[in-house]
Parts: sequence; structure tokens; C-alpha cells
Amino acid sequence: MGESQKEIKFDEVALNLIRAETIRKERKNARLNETFRLNPKNLVNSMVTGKPNEDLQRFGEASGASHDIMEELDKTIKETRKVPTEKYAAPITSSHEIGWFSTPLVLQENKIPVTDGQRQMKQRISVGLKSNEITSYAALYTAAMGRNPFAARDK
Repeated sequence: MGESQKEIKFDEVALNLIRAETIRKERKNARLNETFRLNPKNLVNSMVTGKPNEDLQRFGEASGASHDIMEELDKTIKETRKVPTEKYAAPITSSHEIGWFSTPLVLQENKIPVTDGQRQMKQRISVGLKSNEITSYAALYTAAMGRNPFAARDK
């Protein structure tokens, strides 16, 4: 090997010191999560029913969880079912930005909210009706006679 790439060999004592330092750094930055929370997504799969021939109420034991625990569980389940716009005040990730502010800003004449982007898109897409001599003749004929000149006549 060349001078720039020297092969460094470590003996067992040096390797053991490196491992000990690595573990010390990991323990320094590691935090133990001491607050237990039930994951409502796994709740259904991990439920275990009681014995079918055992009636806890008959022996005077309370059946089921306490009211406080059930309220907290219901609150947690409702929190997990919320969409991001209900959880956060602003978009958290860049993918949240698309469609985050989906409520229209401008109201139309018939009270249906429409954004400026929707109005511009409608103007770009819509093509006005062109009138020529045949369509103007048909409009006048329909107004005067009360029926379309191109429709089949009733016998």
C-alpha cells in the first residue's frame, strides 16, 4: 500500500476501548421512554377475552377498566383518527402544503365559494358558444314556433 493509505492494526485492548467509548456515547444520548401509552391501532389485535365460565361480577370483582382509563382511551382513539389539518395549525411537511388551504377564499354570486385559481382555470377551459347563421336561425325558429326545427315531427 502507498504512504497515503496506511493500514492501521489495533490490538484487542484498543478495540475494547473503542467499543467501550462507543457504548458510552450511545448511553449518553439515549433516552428511556418511561411514559406508557396504549397504541389504539394495535388495541383490537391484542385484546384477550376472559374465561368463558368465569363471572367476575358474581364474585364481587369489578369488571372492565375504570372510567378514567376508558375516557383516556377514547380520547386517544379520536386523536389518531384526526386528519392533519385538524391536528396542526400549519403544514408540517412539504407534502402537507398541497391542499392544506382548501377552503375557497372568494364567494361567487350564487354564494358558492370559488378561489382565484378555480376562476382562472374555468376561464382557460371554457370556450364560448359561437353562433353562426344556422344556430341563430334555429334560435329564432324555436322562439317563434315553440319547437326545434331539427327535431322529428310528431305524426
